[in-house]
Amino acid sequence: MTTKPPDGPAFDQVHPRRAFCATLGLLLASAGLPGGAQPPAPPKLPPDPHPLKLTEATRPDLTPGKVLDYRRLGAFFLMADERGIYALSGICTHLGCIVHTEGAAGFACPCHGSEYDAHGEVTQGPAKRHLRHLDVKETDPQGLLLVDTASTVPPETRL
Repeated sequence: MTTKPPDGPAFDQVHPRRAFCATLGLLLASAGLPGGAQPPAPPKLPPDPHPLKLTEATRPDLTPGKVLDYRRLGAFFLMADERGIYALSGICTHLGCIVHTEGAAGFACPCHGSEYDAHGEVTQGPAKRHLRHLDVKETDPQGLLLVDTASTVPPETRL
Protein backbone atom coordinates (compact mmCIF):
# COMPACT_ATOMS: atom_id res chain seq x y z
CA MET A 1 0.00 0.00 0.00
CA THR A 2 1.37 3.37 -0.96
CA THR A 3 0.57 6.58 0.75
CA LYS A 4 -0.41 9.50 -1.29
CA PRO A 5 1.10 12.87 -0.39
CA PRO A 6 -1.47 15.17 1.17
CA ASP A 7 -3.21 17.52 -1.14
CA GLY A 8 -2.34 21.18 -0.75
CA PRO A 9 0.85 23.22 -0.48
CA ALA A 10 4.10 21.75 0.79
CA PHE A 11 5.20 22.23 4.42
CA ASP A 12 7.78 24.89 3.44
CA GLN A 13 5.11 26.97 1.80
CA VAL A 14 2.65 26.73 4.68
CA HIS A 15 5.25 27.30 7.42
CA PRO A 16 8.01 29.42 5.84
CA ARG A 17 8.93 30.94 9.19
CA ARG A 18 9.52 27.50 10.75
CA ALA A 19 11.71 26.41 7.83
CA PHE A 20 13.71 29.65 8.07
CA CYS A 21 14.18 29.32 11.84
CA ALA A 22 15.25 25.68 11.51
CA THR A 23 17.84 26.60 8.87
CA LEU A 24 19.07 29.54 10.92
CA GLY A 25 19.39 27.32 14.00
CA LEU A 26 21.53 24.82 12.09
CA LEU A 27 23.79 27.59 10.79
CA LEU A 28 24.25 29.11 14.25
CA ALA A 29 24.95 25.70 15.78
CA SER A 30 27.59 24.94 13.15
CA ALA A 31 29.24 28.33 13.76
CA GLY A 32 29.89 27.25 17.35
CA LEU A 33 31.93 24.26 16.24
CA PRO A 34 35.72 24.59 16.37
CA GLY A 35 36.89 26.67 13.42
CA GLY A 36 33.33 27.45 12.39
CA ALA A 37 33.21 31.22 12.80
CA GLN A 38 36.76 32.23 13.64
CA PRO A 39 38.56 34.71 11.41
CA PRO A 40 41.36 33.24 9.34
CA ALA A 41 44.85 33.59 10.76
CA PRO A 42 46.89 36.34 9.12
CA PRO A 43 49.18 35.00 6.44
CA LYS A 44 52.73 34.44 7.61
CA LEU A 45 54.89 36.67 5.48
CA PRO A 46 58.51 35.72 4.97
CA PRO A 47 60.95 37.96 6.81
CA ASP A 48 62.16 41.00 4.91
CA PRO A 49 65.56 40.07 3.41
CA HIS A 50 66.64 43.72 3.81
CA PRO A 51 65.30 44.88 7.20
CA LEU A 52 67.64 47.89 7.49
CA LYS A 53 65.84 50.89 6.00
CA LEU A 54 67.84 54.05 5.36
CA THR A 55 65.63 57.13 5.46
CA GLU A 56 66.37 60.62 4.21
CA ALA A 57 65.47 62.06 7.63
CA THR A 58 67.95 63.47 10.14
CA ARG A 59 67.56 64.45 13.80
CA PRO A 60 66.75 68.11 13.03
CA ASP A 61 63.93 66.97 10.69
CA LEU A 62 62.03 65.42 13.59
CA THR A 63 60.60 67.84 16.11
CA PRO A 64 58.20 66.70 18.86
CA GLY A 65 54.81 65.78 17.40
CA LYS A 66 56.10 65.30 13.85
CA VAL A 67 55.31 62.02 12.05
CA LEU A 68 57.14 60.84 8.93
CA ASP A 69 55.34 58.15 6.94
CA TYR A 70 57.55 55.34 5.59
CA ARG A 71 54.87 52.78 4.73
CA ARG A 72 56.28 52.40 1.21
CA LEU A 73 59.85 51.89 2.38
CA GLY A 74 59.12 49.31 5.05
CA ALA A 75 55.75 49.86 6.74
CA PHE A 76 56.89 52.08 9.60
CA PHE A 77 56.62 55.62 10.92
CA LEU A 78 59.40 57.83 12.30
CA MET A 79 58.25 60.07 15.13
CA ALA A 80 59.54 62.36 17.83
CA ASP A 81 58.33 63.38 21.24
CA GLU A 82 59.92 65.40 24.06
CA ARG A 83 62.14 62.39 24.97
CA GLY A 84 63.57 61.82 21.46
CA ILE A 85 63.09 59.99 18.16
CA TYR A 86 61.42 56.58 17.79
CA ALA A 87 59.98 54.35 15.06
CA LEU A 88 56.70 52.44 15.12
CA SER A 89 55.72 49.52 12.92
CA GLY A 90 52.86 50.35 10.56
CA ILE A 91 51.47 46.80 10.75
CA CYS A 92 48.28 46.37 12.76
CA THR A 93 48.63 43.75 15.47
CA HIS A 94 45.11 42.41 14.87
CA LEU A 95 45.37 40.84 11.41
CA GLY A 96 48.36 42.53 9.79
CA CYS A 97 46.80 45.36 7.79
CA ILE A 98 48.80 48.54 7.23
CA VAL A 99 47.65 51.35 9.52
CA HIS A 100 47.15 54.96 8.46
CA THR A 101 48.55 57.92 10.32
CA GLU A 102 46.25 60.30 12.10
CA GLY A 103 49.17 62.69 12.66
CA ALA A 104 50.18 63.39 16.25
CA ALA A 105 46.87 61.82 17.42
CA GLY A 106 47.96 58.29 16.46
CA PHE A 107 47.04 55.61 13.94
CA ALA A 108 43.97 53.80 12.63
CA CYS A 109 43.56 50.46 10.88
CA PRO A 110 41.27 50.67 7.85
CA CYS A 111 40.43 46.95 7.92
CA HIS A 112 38.76 46.35 11.27
CA GLY A 113 38.82 49.69 13.10
CA SER A 114 41.66 49.25 15.58
CA GLU A 115 43.12 52.54 16.79
CA TYR A 116 46.46 53.35 18.40
CA ASP A 117 47.77 56.48 20.10
CA ALA A 118 50.96 58.31 19.10
CA HIS A 119 53.03 55.87 21.19
CA GLY A 120 51.50 52.82 19.49
CA GLU A 121 49.27 51.80 22.40
CA VAL A 122 45.85 50.34 21.56
CA THR A 123 43.04 52.80 22.25
CA GLN A 124 40.28 50.86 20.46
CA GLY A 125 40.09 47.16 19.48
CA PRO A 126 39.81 44.59 18.13
CA ALA A 127 43.63 44.70 18.35
CA LYS A 128 44.92 43.60 21.76
CA ARG A 129 48.67 44.28 21.35
CA HIS A 130 50.43 47.61 20.84
CA LEU A 131 52.32 48.52 17.67
CA ARG A 132 55.93 47.36 17.74
CA HIS A 133 58.68 49.89 18.46
CA LEU A 134 61.59 49.51 16.04
CA ASP A 135 65.30 50.15 16.51
CA VAL A 136 66.49 53.54 15.16
CA LYS A 137 70.14 54.49 14.68
CA GLU A 138 71.91 57.52 13.30
CA THR A 139 74.43 57.00 10.49
CA ASP A 140 77.76 58.81 10.19
CA PRO A 141 78.73 61.23 8.70
CA GLN A 142 75.47 62.41 7.09
CA GLY A 143 73.38 61.71 10.19
CA LEU A 144 70.61 59.97 8.24
CA LEU A 145 68.32 57.80 10.33
CA LEU A 146 68.40 54.01 9.86
CA VAL A 147 65.46 51.86 10.99
CA ASP A 148 65.74 48.10 11.59
CA THR A 149 62.28 46.68 10.84
CA ALA A 150 63.30 43.25 12.16
CA SER A 151 64.39 44.51 15.59
CA THR A 152 61.81 45.26 18.28
CA VAL A 153 62.89 47.52 21.15
CA PRO A 154 61.15 48.48 24.41
CA PRO A 155 58.59 51.30 24.01
CA GLU A 156 60.63 53.73 26.11
CA THR A 157 63.67 53.49 23.76
CA ARG A 158 64.52 56.80 22.06
CA LEU A 159 67.37 58.11 19.92
